[in-house]
Amino acid sequence: MGNLYMKISNLRSWSTLFIVLVSSVVIFQKASGQQEKLLYEIARQGPAETYSVRFHNIDRLSYYPDTLPSWFFNPPLSGGDDFYAIGISDPDMTRDSAMAQAMQRAKGIIAIEVNTKVQYFRDIYKVETVEGRYVTEGQKYDTYYKIASSIPFSDSGIAVLDSHFTRYNEQLVLVHYSVPSKYNHPNQLEAKATVVNLEFTINDVSELQEEYTIYFFQDCADTAHNTETSYNYRRRDWRFNYLSKINSKVHNYPSYSYKYVGLNQYDSTVVFTSYPGLWAAYLRGWMQEITYHAEQGKKLVRSLGDSYDPKSEDIIRETSQCKGSFGLQSLRIDDDKIQLDLLFLDSFEANNNDNNLSNNNTNKRPES
Repeated sequence: MGNLYMKISNLRSWSTLFIVLVSSVVIFQKASGQQEKLLYEIARQGPAETYSVRFHNIDRLSYYPDTLPSWFFNPPLSGGDDFYAIGISDPDMTRDSAMAQAMQRAKGIIAIEVNTKVQYFRDIYKVETVEGRYVTEGQKYDTYYKIASSIPFSDSGIAVLDSHFTRYNEQLVLVHYSVPSKYNHPNQLEAKATVVNLEFTINDVSELQEEYTIYFFQDCADTAHNTETSYNYRRRDWRFNYLSKINSKVHNYPSYSYKYVGLNQYDSTVVFTSYPGLWAAYLRGWMQEITYHAEQGKKLVRSLGDSYDPKSEDIIRETSQCKGSFGLQSLRIDDDKIQLDLLFLDSFEANNNDNNLSNNNTNKRPES
C-alpha cells in the first residue's frame, strides 16, 4: 500500500513538472518569438562551410610564415596614364598556373582602377513589437554594392615589375599598365564585383554576414585567347567558405592556417593568418575600401513606414553611386584583416535622380 502511494505521488510530481515545463516553453516562445524569426532569417542565408581537401602541388609544407615583399605594402602610386596593380593567385598551384591566374587578377584590378562605377544600396528595417509588458526592438540592415568596369585593353601595355612565390604556392605579381592615348584595340577587359552585407540585431542577438564576389573577363578578338576568373568569399563570424573558378573550372584548395609576416598600422612586424589564403584577405580589403568611398557619397534617402499598435515597422532606403579612377596608396595589417588606402585619381559625383554624371576633373579617361 505504501509503495502504491509513493508511485502515485511520484506520478503527480512528474505531471506537475511537465505542466511547468510546458508553461515555461509557451512563455519563452512568446517572449523570444522575434529572436526565433531572426535566427531563422540568418539560417536561411545558407550554411557557412569550409573546404577540406588535400594539397596537391606542395611537396613540403612549412609551418613558418611567408615573408611578404616590401612592394606588397608600398606599391608605386598610380597617376596620369600609369597604373599599378597587384595580382595574387590561389594557394596550392603549379608555378605556371599560379602566374596565369595572378596575371588575370592583376588585369582585373587594373580595370577597376582605370574606370569603375560603384553603386550603393542599403535597406534598414526597424521593428518594434509589444506583447504585454515585453517590448522587442530590432534592426536588419541589407547592404548591397555593385562594382562594374569595362575598358579597351592591350596586353602589350602591361609589364611585370616584380613577383613573389610564397611557401604555399601562391604567385604575387606587381604589374604596370600604361593607358594608351588612343584606343584602336578590339580587346576588352571587364570587371564586375558585388558586396553583400547582412546584419541582424534584435535585443541581445546579433549576426553579421559578408559576401564578396568578383569576376574578371578578357574578351579578345581571337576568342581562343579569352580568359575568365571568378572568386566568391563569404564570412559569418569565424565561419567562411570560398569558391574559385578559372575559365569556369573550379580550383579546390585546402582551408589552412596560411601565415604571412607583414606590417601593421604601427609599422611593426606581425604574423597574419588567413585560412582561405592571401587573395581572399586582399580582395576583402580592396572591396571594403572602394565601397567605403561609395557610401560616403551623396545619398538619396527614402522612408517607408507603417505604424500601428501593438507593432510598428519602418523601412529606410539609402542609395548612392560614384564613378572614377583609383590608385592603391599603401597596405597594412590591421588586426585580422588587410587594410588598404585608396586614392581617388579623378572622381565623378552621381545624381541619384538621373543617369547624368558630372566630371569634377579635367583628366580624360576611357569611356566604356
